Amino acid sequence: MIEGRTLAGEVFRRTLWLAWQWVRVSLFLLLGTIEPVVSFALGSLALLGILMTFFWWSIGAPHFPIVLMLGISLSLAAALAAYQGLLRLLNR
Repeated sequence: MIEGRTLAGEVFRRTLWLAWQWVRVSLFLLLGTIEPVVSFALGSLALLGILMTFFWWSIGAPHFPIVLMLGISLSLAAALAAYQGLLRLLNR
């Protein structure tokens, strides 16, 4: 054994590692399964929001919250990027 490590500590460390692998693989399988739906929904909503914002801005609609709509649309795109990043992290 490596100096400073006990059998109980090594068993505990390996048990934690196995538990993490179980959680990681389970989450990856769940999130990977619903990934096409999430990507389609978030991507479509982000694109639709940006297109609608530019449409209403181009016709000059009064009292239209352009900055708010762009912020929401870009936040949806950022959420999609974060979701895909989480999938990559769990896939390691």
